Amino acid sequence: MKYIIKLILIIAFTPFVFSQESHWNKQLLQQTKGKKIIRWERQVSYGSWTAILKVKKIGVYSVEISEESDVEGNDSSYVYSVHNNIKPKYDQIAVFKPIKEEDSDLVDELQVQKTEVAEVKIKKKTGIIVRYGDDYDKYYLDAQDFFESIAWENNKGTYVPVKNNDMWGIYDWFKQVFLFKCEYATIDDLPKTTDPYGFNQYSVEIFRAFNKQKDKEKIDMINMDGGNGDGLFKARSEQSQKWGLYQYLGDEIVEAIPMKYDSLYLFPWNGNYTAVFNDGKVGFYLSYWSYDTDTKQTVPCIYDDYKRYITDDQIPKLAVQKDGKWGWVDWLTGEEKSEFKYNTPDDLPYPHYNQEIWLEE
Repeated sequence: MKYIIKLILIIAFTPFVFSQESHWNKQLLQQTKGKKIIRWERQVSYGSWTAILKVKKIGVYSVEISEESDVEGNDSSYVYSVHNNIKPKYDQIAVFKPIKEEDSDLVDELQVQKTEVAEVKIKKKTGIIVRYGDDYDKYYLDAQDFFESIAWENNKGTYVPVKNNDMWGIYDWFKQVFLFKCEYATIDDLPKTTDPYGFNQYSVEIFRAFNKQKDKEKIDMINMDGGNGDGLFKARSEQSQKWGLYQYLGDEIVEAIPMKYDSLYLFPWNGNYTAVFNDGKVGFYLSYWSYDTDTKQTVPCIYDDYKRYITDDQIPKLAVQKDGKWGWVDWLTGEEKSEFKYNTPDDLPYPHYNQEIWLEE
């Protein structure tokens, strides 16, 4: 029964809405000296609409509708006020499409806001206009740059790949600036980050700084260590596709591990060494922050697995697996310290060997 009543109300209300829109069209065109209403968009707040209309070109207008009753109690409505949000200069304005909250929430100004974007066209070029706000207040950003193509399916945060002169770049459609100019042959060639929400200004700064270094391998991907702000990052060589570990200090980039590995782990807190991997095997590399210029790979990538231990003397020990069996290895020198005949790390004998922490002078 409720459904029937609701349906009757919708049917009864629909002719009223359309008849009013027809009445508003004439008033809106008169107030704007427009030629054609492209479409109306109903806003949630009472009496508020958005109109896409053509004057000489197409623009976006906010329209307030007022209602009043005559002496006989008959209701009527009229266009009360009109505000031009986007100047009428476009050949086409597409329908506004919503941006996912998890993307727009990455920008402070867009948090808890409904954010939408629409493509606009001038001749054969495409720009981006932005609409954001709540149910009552809407704000607009007009297009500043124009492109041959926009790859919305690859949008992350407020960053989207764009193409100009058959070359691709990455554009921030909210701040309306290029993160990376259109200098890349394909989307796949664009700079990459392991951050699921794409680049931010800090990671872009580091990426650019790295690739400005003379006589250094160029990188194509960056991993910012969870964005903890210490400048530590993993970088992948564009040519070899190998990973290394670096620290960005603003005026210099320190190499902690060269780009020679299929993958690598970050150093644990106050850790003397970390794991590096090649061809599915693990080895170990000394910490730059502990050993400075003496840092190096001390254990080759020949082991299948590993497990760290802290023994009674508080000295870190390292168990590794080779050919399915476990044994001890000196992580400072790479010397194997036991036979490899144990099925699990728990089967290993106590590591009585002397594990040095510092390299000999």
